[in-house]
Amino acid sequence: NNILLISAEGGIMAELEKHKPASVDYVELDPQVAEVQFRFGLIKKIPGLNVIHQDGRAYLAGSDKFYDAIIVNLSEPDTFQLNRFFTDRFFALAKSHLTKHGVLSFAMKGYDNYLAEPQRRKLSSLYNTVADYFDNVLLLPGQKIFFLCSSQPLRTDIPKLLVKKDIHTRYIRGYYYGNLTHERIKRLNALIDPTVPKNRDYFPQLMRLMFMQWFAKFSASPTIFMTVLGILCLIYLMRIRAEEFVLFSTGFTVMGNEILVIFAFQIFFGYIYLQIGMIITVFLAGLLPGAWFGDRLRYRSKQTLALADGLLIVLMGLLIIVLKQGGEYLPVAFFLVFGFMISLICGFQFPVALYLRGGDAPAVTQTFSADLIGAACGTLITNVVLIPYCGIIRAAAGLIGLKLCSLIVMVALHEKN
Repeated sequence: NNILLISAEGGIMAELEKHKPASVDYVELDPQVAEVQFRFGLIKKIPGLNVIHQDGRAYLAGSDKFYDAIIVNLSEPDTFQLNRFFTDRFFALAKSHLTKHGVLSFAMKGYDNYLAEPQRRKLSSLYNTVADYFDNVLLLPGQKIFFLCSSQPLRTDIPKLLVKKDIHTRYIRGYYYGNLTHERIKRLNALIDPTVPKNRDYFPQLMRLMFMQWFAKFSASPTIFMTVLGILCLIYLMRIRAEEFVLFSTGFTVMGNEILVIFAFQIFFGYIYLQIGMIITVFLAGLLPGAWFGDRLRYRSKQTLALADGLLIVLMGLLIIVLKQGGEYLPVAFFLVFGFMISLICGFQFPVALYLRGGDAPAVTQTFSADLIGAACGTLITNVVLIPYCGIIRAAAGLIGLKLCSLIVMVALHEKN
């Protein structure tokens, strides 16, 4: 049998060795993690072991090998990097690499006697997502709740199957029947809510639930936080002029798009630590040439600002289209060019807006402040509100809506004058 292991923990190789697999492909993104576990004996080298230092999802996408079991040994998806191993596209990818009788396994935090509502919704979201791709999904309760997913029927009498294969274990043989009774298994599977939304790459439902669970842990509410933030933004927007609102919306849009690109890049390529410096650089690199061009066209004023807003809207619309059509096939260069173009337009608008405000010292202060405040709000709101609650595509649409408001303000101001 061929087994794919995405990440590992102590003792797992010894257990896999009992099944005498033909090969075990152990995928670990960080080479140092694997090296430390082997050095201190947390995991052992077994016959047929192949250690692969690559992102697990990226490895599956580029592999043509089929497996009898895919074991995802990762913690709960509390980050976007982990969440991508629990989404619809990953489950589809995993199924395409399983044999006819293959099994996909992953786990979430378990419970003793009471399943809290936030955890129940997370389990329901995962179940509803993976059930689209596997005809049989079985949940096994315990300190961890294990998901077993297969296109073939699954049996719950695991100790009997192990005895039949002459595989000796300690926990399964001695404690399985006491902890995993038929009633507990049935009750857990009955708690699944089919109405909970599915977890998708572009709409990370689990991230929203993790966010809500974090607030519940401290007896707080995200609604209060978002209400206060909204009121503060509204008060500020009521006190600024039209040109400052354009820069506020541009700063908001640029930082919002930077966050979207970082998250989208992480979803498709698995990690951003080597490339994040490049992403941030291109989002800054366009400011200087943009300001240079804007300074030479500032005399066209309002029409120039409106044109720049229109170009931002077109670029964000293009981002939505290409992501929906197949973002996983986009080259790295696309994200870099997109970031440069967004920052180029941002730099272009600043000298034009400053010219419209008079160009004196107070105007410089107020326009620059509007840009920075918009950038701060864009970073915070996109991270905390738009992506967790709306998903990447709708977040991009929300940014388009903000720039449409800016464009309408500039057109109305031009007609008034």
